[in-house]
Amino acid sequence: MSQSGAVVTTIRDRIGSLPGWGAGDIVIEPAIPILASPSWRGVDGFPWRAINKSNGESIFVKVMDRDAELYIDVPCAFQAAQRASDLGIGPKVVLADIQAGILIMEDLNHGWRVGTLERMLEPKIVDAVMAARRLFQAGKPLSKRKGVFDEIEHFYVAATSAKAQIPTDTEWLVAELRFAAAAFGGLDTTPVPIHGDGNVSNILISDAGEVRLIDWDRATTADPLEDIGSFLVEAFDQEPEARDAFARNAGAFDEAAFNRARIYGVADDLRWGLIGALLAAKSARNTLEFYKFASWRFLRCRMAVREPRFGEALRRIA
Repeated sequence: MSQSGAVVTTIRDRIGSLPGWGAGDIVIEPAIPILASPSWRGVDGFPWRAINKSNGESIFVKVMDRDAELYIDVPCAFQAAQRASDLGIGPKVVLADIQAGILIMEDLNHGWRVGTLERMLEPKIVDAVMAARRLFQAGKPLSKRKGVFDEIEHFYVAATSAKAQIPTDTEWLVAELRFAAAAFGGLDTTPVPIHGDGNVSNILISDAGEVRLIDWDRATTADPLEDIGSFLVEAFDQEPEARDAFARNAGAFDEAAFNRARIYGVADDLRWGLIGALLAAKSARNTLEFYKFASWRFLRCRMAVREPRFGEALRRIA
């Protein structure tokens, strides 16, 4: 039996235990195309859709890829997905099997679309996304407690140990973000649970304008501004739009807080560049997509760090 055939068999076994799914004609098929570059969509876990032909119902099944152990805390990711489900800001979780790395959720398919940069031009959508993040941040700490600066150190060691193909100035970028980490270390912050992934393709938007956050694989307990920063760097190409969104949702503009969020966004680019490089070196999936994705995140990080405004923002974080 092929690997995909074995996965389908495993999915079928899990689905068989769900109410209403134990009998009938069940079709299991790939749900969405997997694309690392530019959106990192479906990379962490292969996405399947199971359809009950007898009644037309469907559910979404995420099967974590073997690469997940390189960069994901699966128990924490599943914990976060369940909490988001309970809060109504993520798809409803039907079954979570951490041991097998299988997460079964409601299928937000018809009437829902993946977030795009164009939708981020709509203040109501952006405000709904940020409100969902704030709601999640109000909960108890998650089991994982690593922030972006911790992960930069971890993935830099992992990428260099794997002899990953990284830019020649990576050591300099890491040093610059270490300097930022040291500055942030002197601040009084309260870590909270965060989604931790600002990719707009991890937002589902309904035809009625509701939003759901998906892919909780970077969830952790960290500074809430890290969550905002990872979102702002992905959602807005220009600082004025990011500034407007930040001020609108904070109630008033706090320059120090905004600067911290922006620097977190720069750090997030470096982290993802290192993750992409690590997977390009170690994944069994023979594709250039990981390298392409890493190259873009390294480039955007480099551009931001070289900007005079980076140093100015770092001087104004308190």
